[in-house]
Amino acid sequence: MPAAVTDLPTALLTGLAAGLATLISAIPSILGALLILLLGWIITGALAGALARALRAVRVNAAADRAGVTRVLQRAQVRADAAGVIAGVVKWYLRLIVILMAADAVKLTAVSTIVNQILAFVPNLLVAVLILAAFSWLATLARNLVTAALEPTMPNAKTIGVLAYGATFGFGVLAAATQIGVAATLLNILFIGIVGALALAFGLAFGLGGREEAARMWREMNGAVGNVVKEGAPAAANASGNGRPVERTEHAIRT
Repeated sequence: MPAAVTDLPTALLTGLAAGLATLISAIPSILGALLILLLGWIITGALAGALARALRAVRVNAAADRAGVTRVLQRAQVRADAAGVIAGVVKWYLRLIVILMAADAVKLTAVSTIVNQILAFVPNLLVAVLILAAFSWLATLARNLVTAALEPTMPNAKTIGVLAYGATFGFGVLAAATQIGVAATLLNILFIGIVGALALAFGLAFGLGGREEAARMWREMNGAVGNVVKEGAPAAANASGNGRPVERTEHAIRT
C-alpha cells in the first residue's frame, strides 16, 4: 500500500509527475491521430477531385440538367455543379471516417460516438435527397400533364396543375421524412392536414372555375327539355281533341 502524502510540495510533485507521465504516454497516440488526419484529408481531397472529373466525363451534369437538379441547386445558391456536389458529399463522408479513426487512436469515445451516429445518418439523408429529387421530377411531370389536359376546357387549369404538383411533391416530402426517421405520429397529422387542404383547394378551384360551364350545361339541359315539351304538346292535343281527328280518319277509311 503506498504511503500517504503528508506535505503540499510532495503532493504537487506527485500530481505533476503523474500528469507528465500520462501526457508522454499519450504523445504517440496524438501524433498518430494527427498523421491520420493529415493523410486522410489529403487523400480524400484527391479522391473527391478525381471523382468529380470522372462524373463530368460521363456527363452527369447533362443528366442533372434534364432532371431539373441543376435548377434546384441554382435556387439554393449552390455554386458547384451536380458532379461537384456528389464529389463533395463523398469527400466529407470519407473525412468523417478519418475523424472517427483519429478519435479512436486517442481514445476519445465521446467523439467516436457522435461521428458514428453521423455516419449512420448520412446514408438515410442521401436516400431522402434522392427521394425528393425523384418526386420533384414526378411533380413537374404531373403539373405539365394536368395543365395540358385541362387547359382547352377549363380556365383554371394552371391552378389545378399547381395543386397536382403540390400533392405529388408533398408525398415525396413525407416519404423523405420517413426515411430520415421523423416521428410517425407527426407525419400522420401532417398527411391528414395536407390531404384536407388539397381537397378544399381543389373543390374551390373547381367550383369557381367550373361555374360558367355548369351554368351552360344547365341551360342546355333546360332548353332540351323545353323543346321536347313544346313538340309533344300539339301532338297530345290533336290526339285528345274530342275525338275529331280520329273520327275524320275513320270516315276517310269508310269512304
